[in-house]
Amino acid sequence: MCLSSRLLILALMSLPWTMSNALAEASGPDFFRVTGVAADDVLNIREAPESGAPKLGEIPPDADGIRNLGCQGGLSFEEWQAASEAEREAGRRTRWCRIEFGGVEGWVAGWFLAEGTAPTAPTSTGQPTYLGVFGVADTLSIRAEPTTDAPVLTAVMSGTVLENHGCRETGGREWCQVSLLDDDASGWATAEFLEPASPSLRAGQGAFDATGAIPCAQHAGQPMRQCQFGVARGEGGSATVVVTHADGWQRALFFENGEFLSADASEAGGGFDASASKEADLFMIRVDEERYEIPEAVIFGG
Repeated sequence: MCLSSRLLILALMSLPWTMSNALAEASGPDFFRVTGVAADDVLNIREAPESGAPKLGEIPPDADGIRNLGCQGGLSFEEWQAASEAEREAGRRTRWCRIEFGGVEGWVAGWFLAEGTAPTAPTSTGQPTYLGVFGVADTLSIRAEPTTDAPVLTAVMSGTVLENHGCRETGGREWCQVSLLDDDASGWATAEFLEPASPSLRAGQGAFDATGAIPCAQHAGQPMRQCQFGVARGEGGSATVVVTHADGWQRALFFENGEFLSADASEAGGGFDASASKEADLFMIRVDEERYEIPEAVIFGG
């Protein structure tokens, strides 16, 4: 058989997911989509590659972005060449794929999968890396899958900052795959109650874009020393810098349009005097007796 004929057969074989067993664990697309499932039905995620295994979750009939963790079963290339149409169909029905969807890993019937696309990545589309919860009367449910029928994994209050792993439209509604800042496990939240988290909101919950050390002094006459800082950046030179002194006391410094704007109020709630000057690319900031030297790169990155 000529090379072109062999390549054609291999291409046709990939459509019903009948790749060779030797390539089963590593080959195939990075992401699947659901195909052949009725609009009022779901694709079950099971604990093991068999129809009688316990169910771990469900995938909507129009879902995409299902991560491929490796498939097994089906016919090898040699078996496919020698098989009848009935045998090829029977082989297709033995293929199972291990997948990850909505934070759930398990097995699904491979004959209901086709090549899909990756979930929208925040870093490649301009989507924010962090989202804030807004506009909920009580709490926002984070679900196991992007559907209102999916189990609730947890619920979060308005003002909570979530890490965004990508948003997409499913079932006529936009959903975002998110996780709590202190938990790697992810779930799905409806996008209508999510907005880009502001730098001040993120800084207040420790969601920093960068950390490091800057020169600082807390009291009058005190020599400059190194203080740890974290910065949450926004667009156009907006940023919130949280500086932690040696005794654990913190000061938040706010920037807009690349310029120092203000500082947070003292713990006693009183007023303070704040001023700033700039020498080359270094901000020289005073807040009462405190002094801070902040490089411009802290605000803009780089």
